[in-house]
Amino acid sequence: MTEMSPAEVVFFAALERATAAERAAYLDAACAGDPALRSRVEKLLAAHPQLGWFLEPRPADGVTADAPAEGQTSTFGSDAGSTADFAGRDEHVGAILGGKYKLIEAIGEGGMGSVYMALQTEPVKRAVAVKVIKAGMDSKAVLARFEAERQALALMDHPNIAKVLDAGTTESGRPYFVMELVKGVPITQFCDERKLTPRQRLELFVPVCAAIQHAHQKGVIHRDIKPSNVLVALYDDRPVPKVIDFGVAKAAGQTLTDKTLMTGFGAVVGTPEYMSPEQASLNNLDIDTRSDVYSLGVLLYELLTGSTPVDRKSLGKAALLEILRIVREVEAPKPSVKLSTIVTLPSVAANRGTEPAKLSKLMKGELDWVVLKALEKDRTRRYDTANGLARDIQRYLADEIVEARPASTGYRLRKLVRRHKGQVVAASLVLLALMAGMTGTTVGLIEAKNQERRALAAADEERKAKVDAEEQKGYALRSAAREAEERKKADAAKVDAQAKEAEANAVVTFIVDKVFAAARPRNQDGGLGAGVTLRDAIAASVTDLEREFAKQPLVEARLRMSLGGTSIYLGEYDQARDQFERARALFTQHRGPDNPDTLKSMHSLATSYAYLFRPVDALKLREETLAIQKRVLPPDHPDTLKSMVNLAVSYSTMNREVDALELREETLAIQKRVLPADHPLTLASMHNLAVSYAYLFRPVDALKLREEVLAIRKRVLPKDHPDTLISMNNLAGSYSTMNREVDALELREETLAIQKRVLPKDHPDTLISMNGLANTYAALNRPADALKLREETLAIRKRVLSKDHPATLASIVALADSLIQLDRGAEAIPLLDEFLAKARTSPAVNSQLLPRAFGLRGKQFQKTGDLAGCRATAETWEKLNRT
Repeated sequence: MTEMSPAEVVFFAALERATAAERAAYLDAACAGDPALRSRVEKLLAAHPQLGWFLEPRPADGVTADAPAEGQTSTFGSDAGSTADFAGRDEHVGAILGGKYKLIEAIGEGGMGSVYMALQTEPVKRAVAVKVIKAGMDSKAVLARFEAERQALALMDHPNIAKVLDAGTTESGRPYFVMELVKGVPITQFCDERKLTPRQRLELFVPVCAAIQHAHQKGVIHRDIKPSNVLVALYDDRPVPKVIDFGVAKAAGQTLTDKTLMTGFGAVVGTPEYMSPEQASLNNLDIDTRSDVYSLGVLLYELLTGSTPVDRKSLGKAALLEILRIVREVEAPKPSVKLSTIVTLPSVAANRGTEPAKLSKLMKGELDWVVLKALEKDRTRRYDTANGLARDIQRYLADEIVEARPASTGYRLRKLVRRHKGQVVAASLVLLALMAGMTGTTVGLIEAKNQERRALAAADEERKAKVDAEEQKGYALRSAAREAEERKKADAAKVDAQAKEAEANAVVTFIVDKVFAAARPRNQDGGLGAGVTLRDAIAASVTDLEREFAKQPLVEARLRMSLGGTSIYLGEYDQARDQFERARALFTQHRGPDNPDTLKSMHSLATSYAYLFRPVDALKLREETLAIQKRVLPPDHPDTLKSMVNLAVSYSTMNREVDALELREETLAIQKRVLPADHPLTLASMHNLAVSYAYLFRPVDALKLREEVLAIRKRVLPKDHPDTLISMNNLAGSYSTMNREVDALELREETLAIQKRVLPKDHPDTLISMNGLANTYAALNRPADALKLREETLAIRKRVLSKDHPATLASIVALADSLIQLDRGAEAIPLLDEFLAKARTSPAVNSQLLPRAFGLRGKQFQKTGDLAGCRATAETWEKLNRT
């Protein structure tokens, strides 16, 4: 079992302090009365800056970073990047991980790892966050906890939890993972800066509870919920909280890593101000999801009152054991009481857009009950789930009865009056009018009725008492029923989590034992040798899938979907098709033909057909998929819209441009209704619709739409974003169609210059731009410039694509055209013959290329007076048309 000593615990916590003064103050408190512990921690802190070099081994003596020692590398991955002195985290900036993540800026640091903003360069260019384990922090315990964070985050799929995008290790073996970059601030800071009211803060807090509930359903406990781990960022001007940093997450009933991960005796995980009583133990093994509920309660307390239940100053002055005793035993004051006793109440109230007296009064009652129920020291009396806490907050916001305390008749009556204030006021006015009318009656009549009223009142009181008793009994029965339902749901969630755990473990085991094992020495436990490629490893693993998962068909299906997707990226389209076909069969058999998993497998299979130049099969399957989705899903469901987009592509491929146009117009109309105007999917559909307009000889409509798309993308995206560059190319194409070649030239040259700066020279988008610019040069009577660019384009395409690839064949015809324009037709004829020989066997050749190639061939023979060549060309063309 991997253990962390008390010195390591204090050392890691000290590293969290930003300045030397804060670190010294913390050590004074944590090591009070234990000079030996203080000495060990200070030695660790002194050694920490010299541990260095998290990416590369330290250079040999006398070797500088600018001149690597013999045998050392000066790059990180496949892309070049200079070596740097990695003694401190700021010097890491500029390093490239995995060949595609360039570290731009250090944005955070904890006791275990450093976090960087990075630029991902492929397959898409975007800003991401990269967390790398600290230099020197590579003990077994820390490595295990770091891997646990990676695995825990990978299980999450929730809009309020930062997503994991990739993971790997540096060349020196230190792990890192790549995740969604959350450009936000701590939730408390966000609320204070914008002076959010208590109601607005509660509304922002509810999705945080939903995120933690999602983690619990995945079998993961966060254990360190605090403001700095709940960031709020603006998405489309809407605040969205994101929970980050599962670095101290504890698996609830599952193993997140194949390394031993156990909090040993003497280790305390979490932040004292926010940790639950059961965490505040030197051997906190008995932790469950209610620990996170407690931390959520602390966060809610701070959002409402501006401070934590346990005063930070008192914790800062206490020794470690005293800190843990305070967390375990000291009860939190009611939020209303806390507010009434602090001297900073005016500023706290101002940050909440409320008057001081009103703020304290607002907390009394329901909010006190809700917060204190979440902060119960006895976890059996807390909310059982994060959802339970969220639901009570939503009841409060809706002026409904909260479950934090059994409600009295008076409390329910006040809620009724508050919800139906208008009706109660009207009824009161009617009653007052009746009472005013009664003042005209005689005193004698009133006196005569007094005894009757008293009797009726007594009977009424007796009846009300019975009603109250019945209501209390009914409330108790309803509460018991709700608790039973919650237990039932919790049991079901536990069973589901266990099933998913078993499935995840089976998948991980297969990947490790069958795919990763391929890198072992040949013939050793499935090894294929150190030079094995990912393509070979996948091919070798596929043969074992059916046998390994004969009793787990759904696990097999999901693995095949994953391997099929990877095969698509590797260009192994035949293998991808095989995997998707088998996955579809399994999902259809065990989930049914209308299940979302089945439909996703059909979508992926159609994509593989398209890559294999089987357009008829792709079209048929996409039509079948969309028909089912329109029957079982809402018309604006994301999967339905995705299928509509892909089916329109198939229509266009089959020259059914009218059908493609109608479907694209329908898709865009739905997206504009349910998505923002600048949403990426909306812009992609506008782009596709412009393509249809261009094909159907509606150049003015295409030009207008492309100008609109480019204007929006320039506003919301960087100028060198791939989507922006694609829009610039498309608009240039419309300019050419409208004979605005000068405008097209300016835009194409600008586009290509940016692409050559940010993309590889052989990137498909770069080659498309080179081809377009060459066409513009030719149109502007600059044949020499066009020839040079077309020669360069063809050379690259022959190197990176097959010789009979449609793009390669198109480049051959374009180059022949330039040669003929420059009176070098003798060189063009072999190129055209090469094209015609391959075009006859390639099912994907653009139908416009064949007549163009025959036309160029005939033009050259006519130009040289070769009548026999002209006649042979015409006869071949006629024969081809007949067949």
